[in-house]
Amino acid sequence: MTSERSSFADAERAASSMNVLFALGGSSLQASFVIAFLALLGAAVHAGDGAEREAFFEAKVRPILADRCFGCHSAKAGRIKGNLALDSLEGLFKGGDLGPAVQPGRPEESLLVQAIGYQDDSVKMPPKQKLSEEEIAVLRRWVAEGPTFPKSAASPAARAPGIDFARARGHWAYQPFSRREPPPVEDEAWPSTPVDPFVLAKLEAAGLSPSPPADRRTLLRRAYYDLIGLPPTAEEIAAFEADRSDDAFAKVVDRLLASPRYGERWGRHWLDVARYADSKDGVLMYGDDRIRPYAYTYRDYVVRSFNEDAPFDRMIREQLAADAVAPKDEPWRLAAMGFLTLGRAFDNNVHDQIDDKIDVVSRGLLGLTVACARCHDHKYDPIPTADYYSLYGVFAGAEAPLELPAIDDPERTPDRKAFEDSANVKRSEIRRFLDDQYVMLSEEAARRSGDYLIQAATTPPDPLETAVFFMSLDREQLRPPLVARWRRLLKRRADPADPVFGPLSQLMKLDDEAVADRSAAILASWAERPAGTGLDALNPLVSSALKAGLLRCRSDVARAYADLFRRTYEESRSAPDGLADDAARRQILDVIRGSESPSHITRGQTVAFMSRVDIDAYGPKIVELDRMTVKASDPAPRAMVLVDAEQPYAPRVFVRGNPAQPGDAVPRRFLHILSGDDAKPFARGGGRLDLAEAIADPKNPLTGRVIVNRVWMHHFGEPLVSTPSDFGERSTPPTHPELLDDLAARFVEGGWSVKSLHRLIVLSSTYRQSSADRPECRKVDPENRLMWRANRRRLDFEAMRDTLLAVSGRLDATMYGRPVDVANDPGNARRSVYGLIDRQSFPAVFRAFDLASPDVSAERRPMTTVPQQALFGMNAPLVAEQAKALAARPEIAAADPRDAVRALYRLILARAAGGDEVESAARFLRSLDDDPGEPGLAPLAQLAQVLLISNEAMFVD
Repeated sequence: MTSERSSFADAERAASSMNVLFALGGSSLQASFVIAFLALLGAAVHAGDGAEREAFFEAKVRPILADRCFGCHSAKAGRIKGNLALDSLEGLFKGGDLGPAVQPGRPEESLLVQAIGYQDDSVKMPPKQKLSEEEIAVLRRWVAEGPTFPKSAASPAARAPGIDFARARGHWAYQPFSRREPPPVEDEAWPSTPVDPFVLAKLEAAGLSPSPPADRRTLLRRAYYDLIGLPPTAEEIAAFEADRSDDAFAKVVDRLLASPRYGERWGRHWLDVARYADSKDGVLMYGDDRIRPYAYTYRDYVVRSFNEDAPFDRMIREQLAADAVAPKDEPWRLAAMGFLTLGRAFDNNVHDQIDDKIDVVSRGLLGLTVACARCHDHKYDPIPTADYYSLYGVFAGAEAPLELPAIDDPERTPDRKAFEDSANVKRSEIRRFLDDQYVMLSEEAARRSGDYLIQAATTPPDPLETAVFFMSLDREQLRPPLVARWRRLLKRRADPADPVFGPLSQLMKLDDEAVADRSAAILASWAERPAGTGLDALNPLVSSALKAGLLRCRSDVARAYADLFRRTYEESRSAPDGLADDAARRQILDVIRGSESPSHITRGQTVAFMSRVDIDAYGPKIVELDRMTVKASDPAPRAMVLVDAEQPYAPRVFVRGNPAQPGDAVPRRFLHILSGDDAKPFARGGGRLDLAEAIADPKNPLTGRVIVNRVWMHHFGEPLVSTPSDFGERSTPPTHPELLDDLAARFVEGGWSVKSLHRLIVLSSTYRQSSADRPECRKVDPENRLMWRANRRRLDFEAMRDTLLAVSGRLDATMYGRPVDVANDPGNARRSVYGLIDRQSFPAVFRAFDLASPDVSAERRPMTTVPQQALFGMNAPLVAEQAKALAARPEIAAADPRDAVRALYRLILARAAGGDEVESAARFLRSLDDDPGEPGLAPLAQLAQVLLISNEAMFVD
């Protein structure tokens, strides 16, 4: 699938095959041409991934290069070592004294990858300290995918300081939308709905005219596929052709919108945006262990909500905060939060998980690439890093509960009750384990505060303290993340006036001899300050501890503090009520176990601080519970929700995106460009509901436009804004801005009804045009941006597969429920929307037919034409099974050959076969009777297969 971002690698593999062919009779020049051509072709096919690859560079690659490479290998280095510049794509390809630094698509042959992997003793980069395995993996992937390097990436300081929000709000997407007066047109009889004048005015201004209306059969097929994703039968077409009433088409549209098949079709469109998948992406997970047992409840929520025509603003609130807004009598709506919870796990990297949530919300609902501001202010759009971390705080303050809420009766059936009884035993075991761990970790972190202080104050930082995947090996070892927290506390409170850590910061700056000589004087200077425990005076317990200790070196200072912390903690344990009025001890205890203490652990953070021994005991318990659920015959459906943590998360900007370098504090609030200078911080819980309200606010200029643009795209094949998930500065302005604004205003004013929006669009004269080519129009507007005709489109995978099942009479109309295998089981007859989406092992057939990658929010599917698609039609068991089913139908199997041909045309193509088509098919059948060839499909089944994979069946005009 093109979204796999492997164009360079694909080009190399294809070129290798071509070289073999040319070796048999071609020239090396031809082979080189093919290599270059395929690389360019791959780059063109993957053009839609440019934004994703650039975002990957900015979020992952650039910080590594800036921190570890640019000091010696960039323009700012003064003298570039080895003549190798890594701050531009040209520098990478040109290379240095040893040759080009990268070979796109071939990381193992790239000098850069070899050097950072320390594969050659003569070239090890960086020379002083090897990159972490995670950093090496990032750069390896960057090279493997063909390195993207934005021109401005190496020099962020060159950008204008600050963001001019007043100027930025002049961008078309940030302007308020409102109903627009239809423009005057010459052909006043052509418009049918408010859509048409905007289109016709543009056509007339360009000297063009609309195409004639499509014939009724073509129009009906178009509407059926657009609205329900299935073909009309020959009888339905005949009935529509016979109905000459003025509202004949309107009645069809209303009937299709009322069909339960509608939600299945349009739910699948939204699942692309929501990067839906049924599986986890954990390393070394196979079989049932990789399935998320309740993921399907989100898919069912989406299908059901579209069928009910739930106002889209309500869907926004539910998908971000159903735990706060879902009615108690409609628990199924809790499943809406799969929108946030069904992203990748990123090997449990919580920062990447939150980044994924920010990305799916901002691109999916707002059309903004907010995730690009993770490491620095957005290069193009008015999104400062502070805005990114405001949203980071919203999602960091939410966590998944151990026991997901049931959205149906857990005891409805005997099988369900039996499963719940077993599952409750396992859940209780897990809950007890977590409770014990939480108590143990909390007490140990507070009790050993002194040990953590000594480690942080007397040792240099260890990279393992900030490594995402590192944890202590056993229960007695200090937890590296807590050590990192203590380092940050000491750095933050390194103020000579701090009443607790002031002397520490002063003394630890001295060498050991100076500590012995000057400690008494420093403590004496503190004694001269006013008595008490205010900010201007030293905490008396600290003063006593330091005076009582023999301070010969810096380690003695740290131990004096550690001893004080231990004593204070033990005293608080033995006499908790005796310290209520002791301000000095309360001040120390606040450092040890207060809500801002580095030793403070919330219940939701328990797993993150477990030792390797405990993680190895905990992980299998969770996997076993999930496996039990997957294997159970009838487990009660549960919603994959989030709930607010015990305390709202207080976000800080991570300097250059590094969690180990927290910077300025920021409030949890909406984007500055949309909320203005006076926006108040989110106040309800962690802020998810406030965020949803801000996104769904009718005054928000983005959300309505974004949703309308997505709906338009699925009806016409092309959106009004060519980048549906990016309405920022680099987006192409809408082809019909007044039309987009008018539709958005009608959509919002009309109660956010998607079905009403369909009616407005589908009943328009613009929609009902023929798709026939008109050379005189194509000469003026070759891309049909002015919509002088309808666009011919290939069926997507779901519509194609569902069509095969529908015309063969085998389609199973059962709705909802756990996923089924539609990729590998030709006997499965469920609709494709219920198919298992396995992001860890994405089926080849999904890739071949451009199914959206579930790894990221998809703005639109590419529509490729590749040999694999034709080969699927000719060889896939799925196609063969439907062909056999058609040939076995009584009206075909027992009929005269010519009557059988006519029946196949009527069932598959929903029309009568022409006389020449009947004769041609009869000759084909006779030829197979005379020479059947290799054993395979019977002649009638082979004819059915030819019709099933014909362009007439697989395309919509």
